[in-house]
Amino acid sequence: MKFWQSVHGVEPEQLIDLAKLADALGFEGITCGDHLVKPADYGKRYLYSEDGRPPWDPGDPAWTPPYADPWILGAVLAQATTRLRFMPYVYVLPMRDPVMVAKQTATAAFFSNDRIVMGVGSGWLEEEFELVGADWKTRGARMDEMLEIIALLHGGRDVEYQGRHYQLPPCRMRPVPRRRVPVLIGGHSDAALRRAARHDGWLGVDYAFDDLVPIVKKLLVFRREAVSAGRCAPGAESEPFEVFAVLKRFPDLDGLLRLADLGVTMTQDYAWFYKGEHASTFAHKGETMKRFAEQTIEGFARTMA
Repeated sequence: MKFWQSVHGVEPEQLIDLAKLADALGFEGITCGDHLVKPADYGKRYLYSEDGRPPWDPGDPAWTPPYADPWILGAVLAQATTRLRFMPYVYVLPMRDPVMVAKQTATAAFFSNDRIVMGVGSGWLEEEFELVGADWKTRGARMDEMLEIIALLHGGRDVEYQGRHYQLPPCRMRPVPRRRVPVLIGGHSDAALRRAARHDGWLGVDYAFDDLVPIVKKLLVFRREAVSAGRCAPGAESEPFEVFAVLKRFPDLDGLLRLADLGVTMTQDYAWFYKGEHASTFAHKGETMKRFAEQTIEGFARTMA
């Protein structure tokens, strides 16, 4: 199993040093959150908390977690590391323009030596879509077309596209990634699971183990069906399929073995502000990462040896 570190909400001035430490300690990669703004008010419930309030709303209206642009952040942190991978968990793709995202991800992948992973989802916060003039109701269908366009442009050849929501005249993009950028999909609806099955993996967060079991089993059925029917995105059928799942409470080594037996291939340690620490020193974060590396990353490796 591969272990990632979330830096969701981390003070920006600490991120480069945290990435260097994660690289040295054996973490697989770093994940970050994605929002454009913190709306002053919003109507939708946040899916991953019991009270329906998002993590930026702990009762202090003046507090807002910092959300750096994920692709700029990945390109920057790649310059300070050697093997660490970088992924938003998750990037709200359908409130963006597909050509712009293709350019951003291609540039980040190029300058990170292909250590960028596209972790994307359809989003939950309608107010952000309204802010940028993106249609809320068609976000799932548009995301499918966007992923097709991004993959075409990443090929570096003359391409065109005619879809229901997007049209692309003949054009070419450079620079492009040296290797195909993996695409992992968040969400637990059947539509999201089928979308994930067609690409490189699934992203799930904040589940009890017993609730996770039927989701992963369904996901793996959808994956077999997609491969058998030839419905995978170009190149995805021949790549390892990742199941990235995060439980409500981080499991012990026995729990990690249960996750691995289920088919989970990646997980992460929660960011500090999810643990109730909205601000802390780099020294404190570093100590928790070192303990995690010793007890979990190295402990799991010893158990599997």
